[in-house]
Amino acid sequence: MNERSPAGKALPPWKVLIADDDRDVHEATRMALRGIRFRERTLDYVDAYSGAETLAVLQENPDVAIVFLDVIMETEDAGLAVVRRIREAGFKLVRIIIRTGFPGQAPERQVIVDYDIHDYKEKTGLSVQKLFTSVISALRAYDDLKSLERHRRGLMSVLESVSWFDFNAVQRYVSGMLAEFSDLARLQSQRLVILCRPTAQSAEMPTVIASLGEWQGEREPDCIDDLPPATSALIGESFSTLQALSGAAGVTRFFRNHGIDLVVCASGDEAFAGADDVFLEVFLSKVCQAISNQQTFSEMVSVRDALLHAMAVRADRWKAGAAVELERLSSLVSALALQLNSALSFPGEIDEAFVRDIGVAVRLHDLGNESLPESLLRKLGSFDADERRLMQSHVEAGMAALDQLLLGTCHSNVFDLARSITASHHEHLDGSGYPHALRGASIPLAARIVAVADAFVAMTSLRPHRPALMPSAVCAEIEAAAGTLYDPRIVEALLDVVDRGVGKQ
Repeated sequence: MNERSPAGKALPPWKVLIADDDRDVHEATRMALRGIRFRERTLDYVDAYSGAETLAVLQENPDVAIVFLDVIMETEDAGLAVVRRIREAGFKLVRIIIRTGFPGQAPERQVIVDYDIHDYKEKTGLSVQKLFTSVISALRAYDDLKSLERHRRGLMSVLESVSWFDFNAVQRYVSGMLAEFSDLARLQSQRLVILCRPTAQSAEMPTVIASLGEWQGEREPDCIDDLPPATSALIGESFSTLQALSGAAGVTRFFRNHGIDLVVCASGDEAFAGADDVFLEVFLSKVCQAISNQQTFSEMVSVRDALLHAMAVRADRWKAGAAVELERLSSLVSALALQLNSALSFPGEIDEAFVRDIGVAVRLHDLGNESLPESLLRKLGSFDADERRLMQSHVEAGMAALDQLLLGTCHSNVFDLARSITASHHEHLDGSGYPHALRGASIPLAARIVAVADAFVAMTSLRPHRPALMPSAVCAEIEAAAGTLYDPRIVEALLDVVDRGVGKQ
């Protein structure tokens, strides 16, 4: 009886490629391997009659498990040449069995050492039993390598997910582990879903952490309502009763730890029958801990951001609508960084952390304004030389305030960006800015981005001496200064994001 997938369909057969210029060999191979089954899967065959055709057929059938490869086809070494081409093309897992009728032209010891093959057979004297043994050995090796590759990809997904500790990262982390967990915990199901909710918020709708297999259409479920009604009802009851349950929709396990409730639901009545309960408990405990840690971390970040925002608003308290203007600036700067990153405008300088943190760091850009007299900040006319020097001193005052705030104890990416922005966002590309008359790329990228965004937000905001200007007029003015005051690539990004409505009031 065939092993079946959760959907009830027989698993696909092992695909075998026969590459030989003798058609009789193709037929003889099929006859010799007739009726073979391995791990409840039959064999299916594809054919190639030359070395060149072998690679083309393999490209069309990337799931080939075994290649029977003749050495002598269109040339005396066509088979050996195609071995290298197969591996160079990225087919690392397929098992290659060399067959030759002229072993003197391709000695076994030399071929085994020099070429990445699974086995070497002489056609003369190759019995059905020897062929059977070679095939089973190759299929077992191929299946084991595929399993290792799946584990490797899953672990790579886990490693990639931990670069930033937000809820999406936790979901990627658990999703990456889920396939591994299903195998290691010996679960008898290929359809799994894990949902969570805070223990203290039992009325909250459970959120899907990870799912394995198809649950509803092509879209992965986000919450309990995205699951099929019967599955949703079973999971909901498991959350309500705090118990493991079973029903027509599957079976569940309930777990509580670190202030988090989890329900795992699997298809099939026997999904947990042979499960490693200790492994299951450890895994779910770590998932709870990861979610709890993420929530704590998010709360800390929220408190940090709120404090920084309050400090920034206080520094600009002389300005009407300072809080709203600061939010616009933060949103616009984040959008510019994301646009530049997507366009690969500054490869090596902008990464995920840069995009994430610059919107927070920019809030501190004018922290030094608190050191200036309000009469100067509210002045409507032009500054004289002394007033201009005093106004420009807010940069050094802002740096001093940041140093006092950090007290040499914090070196996070947010504050590193904040220092660069505070120190240099009044610099101009042509060297006409202050405080150090920096030019071009010597101005930190974060400061160049903020210079463009700050100019746009300032000109489109109400001031005591003028009304807010129209975004189109401001974009035209900033575009005219590209290459002199502002970085042209950042100006181009500004025009793109403003067209999408970002940064407008």
